[in-house]
Order: sequence, then structure tokens, then C-alpha cells
Amino acid sequence: MDHHKLSTQLRQLLKQGYSKDEIRNLVIAPRAAVEQALCELQSQHNREQQQARTLRGQADFAISLRR
Repeated sequence: MDHHKLSTQLRQLLKQGYSKDEIRNLVIAPRAAVEQALCELQSQHNREQQQARTLRGQADFAISLRR
């Protein structure tokens, strides 16, 4: 299974509510590839959360200026 397909499959499983441990046991792929894909997905999630916090802070600041 190539890296892109593995990442897509893992993302779908996470959205369906599977835990990382369950995914490790369900997915038939080299363990290193699964771990790398999970790490990349976690990093992506962290970046998205940071961006959302930044945008929220900017929005809150803009709203406070209007008061």
C-alpha cells in the first residue's frame, strides 16, 4: 500500500472513531509505515489547531476593536 493510500485510510478510520491503538492492530501494513503516517496525521492536526487558535485570536481582537 502506498503512503498516500495508507494516510487516507488512517484518516478515515480516525474520523470513524477508532483509536490509534485499534488502528495499529487493524491495518495490515509495515509497522514503521503506519507509525509514520500516524505521526504525520497528528502533526497535520496540530498545525490545523494552531491555525484555528491564531484565527480565533485575530477575530476576537478585531471584535474587541469595534466595541
